[in-house]
Amino acid sequence: MRWNDPNLVGTSQSYLRLKHGENKIRIVSEAEPYGKHYNPETKKTLVCIGKDKGCEGCQQGNKPRVQWLLWVIDRTDNKIKMLEIGYSILQQISKLAQSQEYGFEIIPNYDITITKEGEGLETEYTVIPARKDTLLIEVEREEIENLESPIEIIRKKKEKLEEPF
Repeated sequence: MRWNDPNLVGTSQSYLRLKHGENKIRIVSEAEPYGKHYNPETKKTLVCIGKDKGCEGCQQGNKPRVQWLLWVIDRTDNKIKMLEIGYSILQQISKLAQSQEYGFEIIPNYDITITKEGEGLETEYTVIPARKDTLLIEVEREEIENLESPIEIIRKKKEKLEEPF
């Protein structure tokens, strides 16, 4: 099974779910923002396609929650996966990008560790950069070149919701 199989994208197998404690990753794409709604009845989330396009969540008066979607290498198994992050993680990564010592323009040249602590609304995330840069191996570089961009994945999800039944 290939991680960039278009039939796999969107399944739980292709996503990295941050576990409690340390999660070591390597960011390999830009982060793309999108809105989503959670339906407590079905316990599922839907991508927000916009109120003007008939978004179910918007029509029910629910504000979409903004998330960012990006590709990462999960260092526990060295597989490339989608990661969905919220503002608190994005803000910490942005601070690294702007810092003198760890700064980068699009993608960092080092791994980062995201530590997850707490439960529910009390969950806190801490982002710590690796002490030194590490080169991606050839296999990783080749696989990254074949990735579909997060913006394209989000566009396809929205199109699927806009299709008439």
